[in-house]
Amino acid sequence: MKSLWGQGTRYLRVRRAVDMSPGVARALLIAVLVLIGLIFVVGDVGLLKLWGAQRQMKNLRAKIDELEGRNALLGAEIERLKYDDFTIEKVAREQYGYLKPGDKVYRIITIPEDLEKSTIASEAIDRRGLKQ
Repeated sequence: MKSLWGQGTRYLRVRRAVDMSPGVARALLIAVLVLIGLIFVVGDVGLLKLWGAQRQMKNLRAKIDELEGRNALLGAEIERLKYDDFTIEKVAREQYGYLKPGDKVYRIITIPEDLEKSTIASEAIDRRGLKQ
């Protein structure tokens, strides 16, 4: 830079407040860049948090889709229960045990194989008239 006073080609010398060797300056610059990089990757709004948030959003979208499908099925079932007599009758019979007048109920009793093979159990079954 030329002199501010216009006296030819003399240069104005500027003194540094702190003299630092180039190696120390380079190490300081690298340390600052590494710190900025760490903050960019690991910080509060870093790349790791961003990737975690994206993964969480993907999982939540999948859950939302699943719940919307289930909601649609339940809505269809509600409509059937409101207006379809056959569905109302089926639910009343299966879940609540309702019967029409004149219906007969048959109970099927299954006997475990180990109990059926024992002699004492076979005699008890014969006495009750369950086995011929």
